[in-house]
Amino acid sequence: MSTGARSGGNEVVSPLEAGEPSRARQRRERERDAARAAILAAARDLGRAEGWDAVTMRALADRLEYSANFAYRYFSGRDDILLGVVRNGFAQLRTTMSDAVRAGVGPVGRGRRREPAGWAAVRRAAHAYLEFALAEPDLYQLMYGVGGARVPATDAWTEGQAVGDVLIDVLEAIGVPEPEKPVLQLWATAHGLVTLAAVGRVIEDPAALHAIVDDAISDVLARVGAPAIIKNTLEANP
Repeated sequence: MSTGARSGGNEVVSPLEAGEPSRARQRRERERDAARAAILAAARDLGRAEGWDAVTMRALADRLEYSANFAYRYFSGRDDILLGVVRNGFAQLRTTMSDAVRAGVGPVGRGRRREPAGWAAVRRAAHAYLEFALAEPDLYQLMYGVGGARVPATDAWTEGQAVGDVLIDVLEAIGVPEPEKPVLQLWATAHGLVTLAAVGRVIEDPAALHAIVDDAISDVLARVGAPAIIKNTLEANP
């Protein structure tokens, strides 16, 4: 049963009845999203310039030129804001790696003959990960708890796993069994290098770090990639 008006035998349902948000509500949601984005951007800029300990509700209010309570309308507190920055960081990293996979161009190894497409995609994604970490050291440290400020890993677990899934998906596509293991090895190498560089234990230029990661990629692909290619070839030509 419905109380809606009828015209020509067709029921006319108002936008509110159809569950569509009103224009006023849409405007409020846009304003809310814009305010949250501005607060997160200010937090990221402040963290980059002065360190994450400098990110406080008062400092953000001063930076945005709003009242001290402004940010509390959209976040429960400083930790909630830092969590938002971390989640955005993981989303950006995942997009960067996914774009590298789809790019179809990129490093195929130093002096190496052309590799299978799947191998080259793994290589591009791993290098994109390292490039992000080197280009955004302050954000990367917050994401992975390397610096002083920490966001519990469990709070952004899904977003962090999504980053690894980029490589897992590529390895699965080329038939690598248990792709989580080689991804963990590659992540440990890249993350270890970034962390050592952050604390001054490794003083290398970016090209040298990329070369080390590239060697790790080659080792992984030589161990798990060749059997997968042989398996796929046999299945395609029984």
